[in-house]
Amino acid sequence: MALNPYTPGAGTRPQTLIGREPQLAVVDNLADLVEAGRSSNPIVFTGLRGVGKTSLLQEIGASLRKRGWLAGYYEVRRDVEPGAAVRSIVRDSADLTRGRLRKALSSGVHAIGGMTLTLGPAGFTFAVDASAPHHGDSDPFPELVRFLRLLGRDASQNGAGVALLVDELQVFRKRDIAVLIQALSALQDEPIVLIGAGLPYLAAELSKANTYAERFRYELIDRLNEADARSAVVDPAFDLGTTWSDDALDHLLELAGGYPYFLQLYASESWVAAAGAARIEMTHVLAAAPAVQRQLDAGLYSARYDRLSEREREYVDTMVTVADADHRLFPGFGHSPRVESGAVAEELNKSLSQLATTRDRIIRKGIIHSPAYGQLAFSVPGFADYVRRRTGRA
Repeated sequence: MALNPYTPGAGTRPQTLIGREPQLAVVDNLADLVEAGRSSNPIVFTGLRGVGKTSLLQEIGASLRKRGWLAGYYEVRRDVEPGAAVRSIVRDSADLTRGRLRKALSSGVHAIGGMTLTLGPAGFTFAVDASAPHHGDSDPFPELVRFLRLLGRDASQNGAGVALLVDELQVFRKRDIAVLIQALSALQDEPIVLIGAGLPYLAAELSKANTYAERFRYELIDRLNEADARSAVVDPAFDLGTTWSDDALDHLLELAGGYPYFLQLYASESWVAAAGAARIEMTHVLAAAPAVQRQLDAGLYSARYDRLSEREREYVDTMVTVADADHRLFPGFGHSPRVESGAVAEELNKSLSQLATTRDRIIRKGIIHSPAYGQLAFSVPGFADYVRRRTGRA
């Protein structure tokens, strides 16, 4: 049996990234501007879980490195300072850099946070200077700017740029993202760009941290249209001599709702159910559905629901109760129910102000967002259905 061509792992790049040509073109234009010595604003991609933001950033990184850029990827984790993120980006991307820029990086002195970038037999590393004084309460801004300016100088002299590919930007603490944004503002004359990604509320959070973020270019990443979704499922199998029946493909598209992650997951499990058959049929998709639901419930959904406090769970459960009472509710991944925050407060017999802290904590945990004033929706496709199953209402 041929190797499964689908890649449902979180952030795993598919063999061919379909449907994101406009976003890749935006980045290509940015690279052209930087290489021509012109400044360009940072780009931030926003969207729900499962729309392929991570895969897009990784594709962008590979494309920029082909142009000779220093382009590294970093997924933000809690309590990580910008300096640590930049160190990781530079170390990983320096190892992938070739040609004159690699030589410049290996010969220059680039230090940040008591660590110096060095080239050894195993590649680039940050060597720790144990004797260097460290002041935990010192201002990280000057050191971060100096370090990035050195990188920008090397890149500029070698006709390239530096791209900081930062995923899950909303996880940064407010003070830390403010430092990074301030540093980018001070480096507008350098060939250094931020290309980030995060959840839908990210633009508002970045602007609160530093008003310079209002100049960023924000690009919404949405579900794939039907034609691209079909290609994402059909093309990988066709390349291996396997086809999809029309009804099987139509049902899979309905189940996945255009979300790249779900398309890959349903297609992968359908491929397994087909067990080497030359044609994937409706029976294979139907057999795959329970396996998909088990994976999502055990991983994507439960990992988030279990992080909620008792009050936060009550709020989320009530959102589903209110949505179920709304006849405009649509089933499936393709439509995340929207509810009025006032209706949730009324159901809980509390005021909006009393629930504000709880709501904001859930937003920061990436489970819900506010798509419009006074409205709430789940940031994870299919999460409302999971809550129904979890609470015995399915």
